[in-house]
Amino acid sequence: MKANRLFEIIYLLLDKEKVTAKELAEHFEVSTRTVYRDIEDISAGGIPIYMSKGKNGGISLLPGYVLDRTVLSEEEKTDILSALQSLNALDKSSVEETLSKLSSFFGDNIQGYYEIDLNDWGNSIKEQFEKSKQAILSKKLLSFEYLSSLNKRSKRIVEPYKLWFKEKNWYLKAYCLNKNAMRIFRFSRMREVEILEEKFEPRTLNLINNNEYQTPCRATEVVMKVDSDMEYRVLDEFFDKDVVQNKDGSFTVRMNYVEDAWLYGYILSFGSSAKVLSPPELQNTIQKILQKMTGNYSDEIQRDSYE
Repeated sequence: MKANRLFEIIYLLLDKEKVTAKELAEHFEVSTRTVYRDIEDISAGGIPIYMSKGKNGGISLLPGYVLDRTVLSEEEKTDILSALQSLNALDKSSVEETLSKLSSFFGDNIQGYYEIDLNDWGNSIKEQFEKSKQAILSKKLLSFEYLSSLNKRSKRIVEPYKLWFKEKNWYLKAYCLNKNAMRIFRFSRMREVEILEEKFEPRTLNLINNNEYQTPCRATEVVMKVDSDMEYRVLDEFFDKDVVQNKDGSFTVRMNYVEDAWLYGYILSFGSSAKVLSPPELQNTIQKILQKMTGNYSDEIQRDSYE
């Protein structure tokens, strides 16, 4: 309790620059004698705090000294700002106030030299993110409708534990009461998200090994040739170790994904600029999808040819 009071005294002095012992005593509901002992302890800890008497006297800190020289280096301050600005990119309501308070520590350059924005262009997962965060903090169950990668909808009730950003997408790590196991849910597939009144007692869980939470599915290694006009996508979407540039300027890329509708759609998004080289079964599947797509427009094509 005392340690918290000492830290808050330092924060108040950084925020207000100067306060009286009486004001601190009233704020913490202690005696002025206790405040003076706290000031002695803070000073003994190497913090440059001092008291002045007289009409404009009070307790204050040496301006710009505490975090600039004693506690944090410039590199450490940058690391703190980076972390907070990353959170602020999607969670402005709770982080902006913190950034504002830290202006006392970091001076005028609080906004830093870069900008991070983790929102999708349509800001379509804002509700999922906010309600999941609130449920985690309040330790309340979360209910939502979920669309799986197998295109199946189900109603889920979960114990939410962590918000997770991975490879351009936001996920929720949660214990699913329907499956009695840890699962990872992608925010973009969650609908009708509601925080339930029922609270839960957090379990002792390993929230680091993400592979344990996935529904067991065998990944397929896909080899694909991509034409040079799609070089920007190769740079954006593949690791260097998985890319070989060919003599004609095209690329041979490798990737490992579960074979499902998402993978088919991803391959087709390259249009005529890509061709699956292996496995043969995937080649056949893509060919059948293309034939069906052509069939969807065959009547229109024939009608247009007669007009």
